[in-house]
Amino acid sequence: MRFLAQIGIAVVSLLKPFHNLHAGDHLREEDVEFFQSLPKAELHLHLSGAYPKDYLFSLANPEQRLSLEKALQLVRDKVDYHQVFHIFQLVHQLVNSEERVKEGVEALCTELKEDGITYVEIRSGLKNLGQGTEAYLRAILDGINEQNSVDFQARLLLSLQRNSSSSTIRETTDLALKYKNRGVIGIDISGDSTIGQVDLILNDLLYAKEQGVAFVVHVGESPQEQDQMKLLTALEPIRVGHGVYLCEEAANWIFSNRTPLEVCLTSSVLVQMIEQYDQHPGIDYFRKGHPIAFCTDDPLLFSTSLSHELFLAHKEAGLSKFEIEKLTREAFQYKIP
Repeated sequence: MRFLAQIGIAVVSLLKPFHNLHAGDHLREEDVEFFQSLPKAELHLHLSGAYPKDYLFSLANPEQRLSLEKALQLVRDKVDYHQVFHIFQLVHQLVNSEERVKEGVEALCTELKEDGITYVEIRSGLKNLGQGTEAYLRAILDGINEQNSVDFQARLLLSLQRNSSSSTIRETTDLALKYKNRGVIGIDISGDSTIGQVDLILNDLLYAKEQGVAFVVHVGESPQEQDQMKLLTALEPIRVGHGVYLCEEAANWIFSNRTPLEVCLTSSVLVQMIEQYDQHPGIDYFRKGHPIAFCTDDPLLFSTSLSHELFLAHKEAGLSKFEIEKLTREAFQYKIP
């Protein structure tokens, strides 16, 4: 809690999550209050891309602060999908101990509460910061447990990538099972979706599924993506992330199984999956009655908040406040049991 006391993070401006609005957005105070007052479930959030900037700046020297600010500005100016993954290294240089991870998770949860979020699934791959990967996992859970209450619940998804080694998948599976009733709720398949071969990891992933591990999967992030159907049919994920570039078979599978789609508007625009917010396929899915949930992906990297994503869905994608209130309420139904 040392950082929280240092910067007084518990009190922030009501307008803070909307800091990246353009001058022409003309956001009224009652709009801010409406979107922030909605109880929200954040279902797609990566820890390394979500630490509050104030927290990272408290750890950084002047040169590191400048590098981070330049990197975030680069993203705000739009970057290639593949470039954005390199920015995580700047964060890892700062959050380089279990103590800092725990403090960062606490700071993140505090920020999420201020945005009206009452449930969040945080995603992170295992890291060895000197005391082993299980110590890293426990640091995240310790930070979560410090913040969990009757009014706020955070859970953890362990992340794997399409090019993860067999040993990494087995270790992640073992820890997911060990901590299943202590805050870990499943495994996330993420990372650069164009790197790695699903065939090489499928047997290990199926072993995890056979042991009762739940999955969420990033699918449709790039037109170069391969093996969408293999992941979907083998893992039968609880939810699918992004879904911008889906092959016809994958789209049909998601529709027929009514698999909820995690829609990250700002993320999709800034990494140039789409040019405009209303072009996200998730908007059309919603119009057809398919379950969706608006999410932030990486609120630090993309200078956004969940309230701001809902504002964009209203202003840029044309959803009414009634529709947003309804789908925000329904998002709680899509959390992993």
